[in-house]
Amino acid sequence: MTANHPTHDFVIIGSGFGGSVSAHRLTEKGYSALVLEKGKRYRDADFAKSNWAYWKFLWLPALRAHGILQLSLLDGMLIFHGSGVGGGSLGYANVLMEPSDELFEAPGWKDLADWKTVLRPHYDTARRMLGVAPTPRFGPADEAARRIAERLGVGKTFAPTEVGIFFGAGQEPGTKVADPFFGGAGPERETCIFCGGCMVGCRHNAKNTLPKNYLYLAEQNGAEVWAETEVTDIRPLPEGQPDGARYEVHTRRSTAALFKRPRVVRARNIVLSAGVMGTLNLLFRCREQTGSLPRLSAALGNRVRTNSEALLGAVARGGDADYSQGVAIGSVFQADAVTRIEPVRYPAGSGLMRFMAWPLIDSTRPFFVRAANILWSLVTRPLDALRVLVLPGWAERATILLVMQTEDTQTRVRAGRNAWTLFRRGLVTEKGSRHAIPAHIPIGHTATELMAEEMGGIPAGSVAESVFGMPSTAHILGGCPIGRSAEEGVVDLNCEVFNYPGLYVVDGSIMPANPGINPSLTITALAEYAMSRIPAKG
Repeated sequence: MTANHPTHDFVIIGSGFGGSVSAHRLTEKGYSALVLEKGKRYRDADFAKSNWAYWKFLWLPALRAHGILQLSLLDGMLIFHGSGVGGGSLGYANVLMEPSDELFEAPGWKDLADWKTVLRPHYDTARRMLGVAPTPRFGPADEAARRIAERLGVGKTFAPTEVGIFFGAGQEPGTKVADPFFGGAGPERETCIFCGGCMVGCRHNAKNTLPKNYLYLAEQNGAEVWAETEVTDIRPLPEGQPDGARYEVHTRRSTAALFKRPRVVRARNIVLSAGVMGTLNLLFRCREQTGSLPRLSAALGNRVRTNSEALLGAVARGGDADYSQGVAIGSVFQADAVTRIEPVRYPAGSGLMRFMAWPLIDSTRPFFVRAANILWSLVTRPLDALRVLVLPGWAERATILLVMQTEDTQTRVRAGRNAWTLFRRGLVTEKGSRHAIPAHIPIGHTATELMAEEMGGIPAGSVAESVFGMPSTAHILGGCPIGRSAEEGVVDLNCEVFNYPGLYVVDGSIMPANPGINPSLTITALAEYAMSRIPAKG
């Protein structure tokens, strides 16, 4: 294969929060940028009306499904992560809140800089660019969460979330307005109608996804975006190339069933922003399979975290309230010193995720005890089982509880094969660290039982925790630690990979600790910081 495209100043792998920020800031500085995205490009009208349209909702290429949500299994955790032009912003729950001070005091990086001070201006920029605003309206799930907080004695901590949604300034829901964020340089928008469809993909032009801010502006500046393009290798070039190129990026068509159409792109610099799963998979592949990046740090795969979270919930037996109304996550409360809990909703008619729900079981018990408890629940309460797994109206009757902690639980990830990856080579947790991240969070179970009481319903856990005793996460973090040297970390204070000049990692992989809250704003601030370290061209 030979390169048949112009050499780019920067090739950016991934179009999520790290990649889109990078594309915008680099093109502002005069660099040419090419963004490579494995997923598809979605217009608002292309998103699924319901997650039962799995081919638009889930990324399952073997079933010809190329949606916005990908599920990955490590041997020890179930991971939900994004796919598509705009990355995780397409299907995330919009929450953009700053972490507590524990993040800035994390041992993994606190001695390297005064991070709270360093990141302060970048948080401000990220909030402005992403259009952060407090949720102006609560739904039934939020009111139930308020009552839970009061019953736990923490009612004063209950608050609306700050989210990346356009609500308008007094306009009626569904009102079209000219660009409200960038002085006319951005796209036309519409005010939120509170339908709960944020995580299926907003069809109403209200969600501030990356294709409506950072990535939109980057493309206006001349950035190219190649969708449905998967990177398979990064190969350093001999010094002294006439065009200044330092790397070849090898790609293939990600959505093609047979003919993958391999292509090669030349780059002077690379920003790797494929999310934790994409970034770690590619770097391990380059170090251990193709051998193209053999000098990557031995710290690769260290300090991987799940935001120390659990996905639980409750399903109402009656239909008096519609729990699908509102934004995806409209409220949050501090359940204890280290735990925040948010009620989560899907839009009416979107019941596909019900198959991830199972009876609420203590996962610290042996497997045969959990299995017996599940079977007993299904046999003795068959109507409840039907409500959770079969009967229509699940989204209208269900509330998911997202439980997140600042506890510094972590594991180590390596490349390998096992039964969870169907014996294909992929990411596995290193022996001895598999159970470092617990699946069972007691305060989460307490809150779930209270939620079921408030809703007059059934407490539920996740299939990963109840059946397999492993945690689930929508916020996989870490794996490329920041350090002073290759012995300490994978990247330096500029987010540049040790031993490979011009190769950067800018995504959740560099997160040093559990933020204890949805991490997208912090990832955006870190990306702004990383780009601020790169001088303008020339």
